Amino acid sequence: MDVEKAIGAKIEPKLRDAFGPTITRSLLTMATLAYVTTVGPKVQRYRALVDSICSDEGVVQQWGEANSAKQAREWKELVRLDSETVVIVTSEPSG
Repeated sequence: MDVEKAIGAKIEPKLRDAFGPTITRSLLTMATLAYVTTVGPKVQRYRALVDSICSDEGVVQQWGEANSAKQAREWKELVRLDSETVVIVTSEPSG
């Protein structure tokens, strides 16, 4: 599953059910900051977004540490680490 689909189809609905629309928007806004400020491939940034949500004090308070960690693992599994194509360009000396 790609990042956008994971957020729209899985993460946002789960948050909305648990916390309502206002807190969901707040959580996603803060998580988006983590996403855009993380250096690395899209999948790594997605994992930062998930970590931001699942480590939020209010989320941990409502879901508990164990359930927050479990949810983070489940959401991370939606977007595989190897889902991005990596291209390595090398140049050989001309001569």
